[in-house]
Amino acid sequence: MFQIKEVIIDEERDLLISFLNKHNLDYEYDITYSILVYDEDVLIATASLANSVMKCYLVIKEYNGQKVTNLMFSHLVNVLNQKNIFHYFVYTTPNNEKIFTSLNMKKIVETMNTILLEGGDEINNVLTNLKKEYSISDNKKASVIINANPMTLGHLYLIETAADENDEVIVFVVSEDLSSFPYADRFEIIKEATAHLKNVTILPTLSYLVSKITFPKYFLKEDQLIKDEQTLVDVLIYKEYYKKIFNITKRYLGEEPFSFNTDKYNKVLKTYLSNHIKIVKRRKVGSEIVSASLVRKLIKANKINKIKKYVPEATYNYLKSEKGQVVIKKIKEGKLGRH
Repeated sequence: MFQIKEVIIDEERDLLISFLNKHNLDYEYDITYSILVYDEDVLIATASLANSVMKCYLVIKEYNGQKVTNLMFSHLVNVLNQKNIFHYFVYTTPNNEKIFTSLNMKKIVETMNTILLEGGDEINNVLTNLKKEYSISDNKKASVIINANPMTLGHLYLIETAADENDEVIVFVVSEDLSSFPYADRFEIIKEATAHLKNVTILPTLSYLVSKITFPKYFLKEDQLIKDEQTLVDVLIYKEYYKKIFNITKRYLGEEPFSFNTDKYNKVLKTYLSNHIKIVKRRKVGSEIVSASLVRKLIKANKINKIKKYVPEATYNYLKSEKGQVVIKKIKEGKLGRH
């Protein structure tokens, strides 16, 4: 009978890392929970969680077909359920699709190198419920997807442009919390800054869009391949689900003169969605292109008063608040979140 042991102490984690490396897989440092599976004293398998994402599944070949993956999967689902998490994901290679679909997981998207599956809920249900929760109509509409770390006049200009040119606009705010400014605060700032735009509704992206924290690197070795896969998965999810469920006919993007990766992301969107995409020139204040990275640099340099001309009043007021002071302190300490 197989025995499952939780990875708790450093020595056990070192053993896990060594076991993965021996089989040409990498340990990922966003992992929050891991297990090792033994047949008596022989280590035969492992699996991990990064919050609600299952990853680093490995069963040595001598135990293929003995339902070790099923055993680990059931254990991880039980761990998640104990934390009141009933919606979970797995990234794996396409050749493993049958293993996970046999465990009632459903495929979301697939590329040449990666397949993303989910269990416990299903993307069509999740997005349909989100649509109902925010009373989103079935009418044709435009979309803007932003992180806004923090929200600037550039973000506001992009949203106002979409609002001027369309009857209805959804602004999806990246729900991932890897930024200097927390998601909940970014969401409220955007709502306040766009309150004058009566045809604009602010929604979360949820777990599906621009959620790179969960992306698996353990079976993709090249950094550029990882970035390309992240981009492609994101674009396919938007195209196959968000665009259809919310009846989005146009997506607005800001021109990207600074970030190579964001510019490449925009180009992939253009390739897959062509005329669905509209790229808007970035707003300038004087000769300066407005960007969130510029605002964060000014914060880091303790030039808070200079920020006012680059951000909406809602952002500036937030920076002056108690919550904002906490963020400013983190940025000054060098803990800069991504754009």
